[in-house]
Amino acid sequence: MGKMTAFKILLLAMLLSLWGMATVFAAMVTVSGQGESESSALHAAMRQAIEQQVGVYLDSRTYVENFQLINDRIYTQTNGYIRNYEVLNKSYFNGIWTVEIRADVSEEKLRADLMSQLQKKALIGANMMDPRVGVLAVNSNGDEDVQLENLLISRLQNEGFSRLIDLNQIEASVRMRLASADFEGDADLRNMLSTQFNVDYLVKATINKAGRNINNLIHIKDPNIPLETLPLSDIIPDLAGLNRSEVSVSVRMMNVNTGEIVYAGSGSGQGSGRMAESTALQQATSNLINELANAAINKAANPEQHVTIIITDNALGSMSQAYQRISSLPGVSHVFTRGTSYGNIQVDVDYVGTAYDLAAEIERSGISIKEMTSEYIKI
Repeated sequence: MGKMTAFKILLLAMLLSLWGMATVFAAMVTVSGQGESESSALHAAMRQAIEQQVGVYLDSRTYVENFQLINDRIYTQTNGYIRNYEVLNKSYFNGIWTVEIRADVSEEKLRADLMSQLQKKALIGANMMDPRVGVLAVNSNGDEDVQLENLLISRLQNEGFSRLIDLNQIEASVRMRLASADFEGDADLRNMLSTQFNVDYLVKATINKAGRNINNLIHIKDPNIPLETLPLSDIIPDLAGLNRSEVSVSVRMMNVNTGEIVYAGSGSGQGSGRMAESTALQQATSNLINELANAAINKAANPEQHVTIIITDNALGSMSQAYQRISSLPGVSHVFTRGTSYGNIQVDVDYVGTAYDLAAEIERSGISIKEMTSEYIKI
């Protein structure tokens, strides 16, 4: 096992042990906040109390590196970490409220949530190289379903995946970068951009909806009450109860570089009333999204990753010689030869570390790397 891989495992173990050492008590802090209203000033003071306690647990470097995660997951939930508070002073001057409070911060909850998120991010960074994840949800007509995409993106972000890619922007972004490479005459960069995958993992979801909407079944003949502006369920509220919706969703998460399926599952739900479709979607996705998130983080938690190696031009000799050479690399636990063609050999490797770590070991053994991605190496 390489030194870098051993260090990563030690780092993750330290994070896990730190989480387990959380002290169960509260901290009393006195802070103040400002805002355009009294309530916004109070909220700012609560956030300041949380921020002060976060600073107790994290050094400045860790804080800066994880600012966005802390901002999204911790500061936005201030009320959950403040057990109670006392307003010590409040004032209004020049259009600005200032509120000073003494807050009782739940250290147990804050520290557990904070370390849990940092652990997940550390796992994803160390074992999966902080992969780029694209999310695509489509309905039965092939049209994008933004609501479902947002649900999936939000949950993956909560699990510590920070590089979520907008697939709609990839093509435009690649075209712009290719044009820049052409303009600068950088042929190598252009070739790399033309062949490189823009996402490492793809989450693909399909959604099917069925049911009835009472506004689409009963037509209003009075031209003074257009259906588009005043639904029947607003005229006769009891009619909303006749709405029915059935939603089925299937989700698959795949490694784009190797084709490995990380997760595949499906769910269904039913709803009725005014919010029929939203209720059905919530039922269909509640367990499904939990399973997806768990599968993704379990993948990240496994230090042994699957890496595909393409050996070109008989660079390592015969198939048996290539097998022996790859098997002898530190950290490699299993090697599976998948096929040979025109002097190229494809093998799958179970390796305790990332593709980058394995590539470093390969280079240290005197073998040149031609191309690599997060789980693919060409030599």
